[in-house]
Amino acid sequence: FNQDVSNWNDSTPTPPGPSPTPTPPTPTPSNLPSNCSDDCDFKFDLNFAPAKKGCFWITKNKKKASKRKETYCAKSEIKSACEATCHPWCENDSTFQFKLANSSGADKNVKCAWISKNRKKSASRKEKYCDSWDKSIYCSEACGRCSPNQGAKPTPEESAVNVVFNLHTDNYPQETSWALVDDAAGTVIKSDGARYTGFGDAFEANTLHSEAFALKRCVYYTLTVYDSFGDGLSPSIPTTPGYFEVFVEGQRVMGSSDGVAFGSSDSVEIYVC
Repeated sequence: FNQDVSNWNDSTPTPPGPSPTPTPPTPTPSNLPSNCSDDCDFKFDLNFAPAKKGCFWITKNKKKASKRKETYCAKSEIKSACEATCHPWCENDSTFQFKLANSSGADKNVKCAWISKNRKKSASRKEKYCDSWDKSIYCSEACGRCSPNQGAKPTPEESAVNVVFNLHTDNYPQETSWALVDDAAGTVIKSDGARYTGFGDAFEANTLHSEAFALKRCVYYTLTVYDSFGDGLSPSIPTTPGYFEVFVEGQRVMGSSDGVAFGSSDSVEIYVC
């Protein structure tokens, strides 16, 4: 009995092998979560190479962070898109959390402060967690990504509100006075003019007088300009009209008038918190 067995191996079905396990994608800056404090999709050209980088690159290398911020954050487009990275103070994102990598705490989410909370372990934690793009952005303080010219975020008490008050008198300066009042305390911070000094010529006519104030945050103030005759700072001389203006943090804030024709008085409310 003879039988051709040359094709047996070909006819025997081969059992299927295990399907390859898909490799999870490595997070990249383009996959940043929606609460990214910088512009997550923004890219800019490097000065020294034909390459584009995201905001996180600026502070990714701690030794080069200061120089990179000095070089790139000076550009208005980058400073605007990378607002958190280029910010003059350094802080962690209080809303950001990440999952621990060790097996014992695999299901535990922690905030940035955990990295530097334990002084004995902070160095090893920084080495383990701070090289990732997300913690480089959100945990800038805990990871030591701050450049030397950055400090901690000032408290409301430490951070003053900068106010500039300009008063250009008209032909009748003896009619003009002003006062800056702390509304809650009911106290006058500063004042000037005949209403307060008792002198008839407290100001010179057709002259610019400027005052600068560093006020407390989260406190209500009112700056009022008075005219005893009741015609405001009328432009009696067209080339040198009288007026007043108030700037809070560089932005002009107005009362009920244009700062010229306001009758007996006009008040500007000041509040920044």
